Order: sequence, then C-alpha cells, then structure tokens
Amino acid sequence: MSRRLPPLNTLWVFLIASRLLSFTKAADELYITRSAVSRQIKNLEEYFGFKLFERHKVGLELTEQGVLYANSISNIFADLKVATNTLHHGSAELKLQLGISATFNSTWLMSRLCRLEQYHPELTLSFFTNSLDTGTDSVDFSGENMDAAIRLGTGDWLGCHCDKLLDIYVQPVCSPSLLDKLHNSEDITDLAKYNWLHYDHLSKLWEQWLSNTSHPELHTNKKNITFDNVAVATQAAVDGLGIIPMYRPLADPLLKEGKLIIAHHYMMPKKESYYFVCPEKYENMQTIKIFRDWLVQESQLAQQQWDQNFLK
Repeated sequence: MSRRLPPLNTLWVFLIASRLLSFTKAADELYITRSAVSRQIKNLEEYFGFKLFERHKVGLELTEQGVLYANSISNIFADLKVATNTLHHGSAELKLQLGISATFNSTWLMSRLCRLEQYHPELTLSFFTNSLDTGTDSVDFSGENMDAAIRLGTGDWLGCHCDKLLDIYVQPVCSPSLLDKLHNSEDITDLAKYNWLHYDHLSKLWEQWLSNTSHPELHTNKKNITFDNVAVATQAAVDGLGIIPMYRPLADPLLKEGKLIIAHHYMMPKKESYYFVCPEKYENMQTIKIFRDWLVQESQLAQQQWDQNFLK
C-alpha cells in the first residue's frame, strides 16, 4: 500500500519558506501566522523523519534533503501553475527553470520578483538551488534541471551566453556588541584584537582582503574559527563571536537591520561578479529573453544605486 502524500498546502508552505529562507517572510507572503508556517514545516519533517531546515537566529538554511526536495517541488508547482493558467486562459504559459544559490535568492532576487510578476505574469519560474556561492561553480546545462542560471564568476563559461549583473565587494563585519567604544574602523590593526571567522569553502577570503590593504601580514591575536556552513558562520558573527568578511551587497539586509556593522571601512572589489548565464543555443528563446531583459534592467538599477550610496 502506497504512503499517503503530504497535503498540497503543506508543500506550498514549504516551497515558499525554502525560497525565502525565513518563516516570518513566508508567513507574510502567505498571509498566515509564523506559527502556522512553523507547524506546517514541522508536520512535513515528521512525515519524512528528518529535518528539511537548519534553524539559526539569522535565518534558515536548507539541509541537503531540503535542497533536493525544494528543487523537485519547485518544478512540480511551476508545471501545475502553467497547466492551470493554460487551461484557464486558453493559451500557453511560459516556464523558466533557473539555477541559483539560496543566499542570492533570499537576499537579493526574491524581494524583486513581485515586479517580475507585475510586468510578466505570463512567465513562471521554478528554482534549482545550490547552497554555496563560490567563484569556481561550474554551470552544467546537460541535464533537464536548468534553462539558465545566476552564478558568481568571471563570465567566461564555455558555450554559454553571459550577462553581468552585480559587482561584489568583500568587507569585514561583526555584531555591534563586539566592538568596544574605542574601536577605530580606519585602523586595520585594531581588527587583531578580535576572533576572525572563516568559511571552509572560502578559506582564503581573509587573506585576499588583507593583501589589498596596508597590512597584508596582519594576523589576529585571538582565534581563527572556521565554519563549513555559511548560515552558522553568519550567525556566529551576529552573536558576537568574531569578525567575518562578507559579500556586499548580499550582507546589506543584515547591516540595515542593525544585526551587523562595518568593522573596517575598506571594501575589496572581487574579480568575480554575478552573471546571468544560459547556453548559447537558448539565448534567443522567448522565456530567456523575457527574464534576462528584466533581470539585467533590475541589476543595472540596483548597481547604480549601490555605487551612488557606497562608492562616492
């Protein structure tokens, strides 16, 4: 006897939470309470017998099983929306499968998708997410999971059309509770008084940032602490464990909320940027053109505003 499937509404709640990486934001989008979202996710995790999310004070992170399930559910709901709208309107809807990192999705893209829906209601997105943002991510379109992707790199992926979206800068940040009143964000040697936090998959980030300053040989007089999980590393910084280099503008939401502050004024430009990437053979597809044109326009506006605010 086959096992009964989870309720469709529960799966929809999980999908929204997986995209936003926040029960609170998911509740706002669904017009229900945060506790209702949490209860639905708990029921789904009990159904499977394992966690779909790792809970952190700074937000959520999908587990490996959660990423796999979110990707599958995203495609299913996108197909369901297309089928329903096609039957209702009598014309074909457009679907795009987009590969993207969970971090970029939750911190930059998701807050802008309402405008995409407003301008192009005929386009339905499904997401194929990965958990890490590095400059070495390959873009593999050989399967059926992705039509296009947003990737961090130098724009030289073989056989792909690439459009530059956002420049990235590295800057040390930390909890406002960590720095004493005498801390000088202009004095780089002041950073040595605190623990330095590191990402396992970006082990050279501190070194790269320091190499562009007046004290490339600087080391912390406290501890070097490494994390293999981006969300946990960020949470450690929010909790005041130490100083961590983060990507801007992706760190900006936490800075605006006051959970993090700037530890040193220098922002190091990375050689990698965010790009929209698709196979050359897909470049003129209708769905690709619609989404790419909208995304490039959004990113250009965001980049101009960011440059005006922070690169004066």
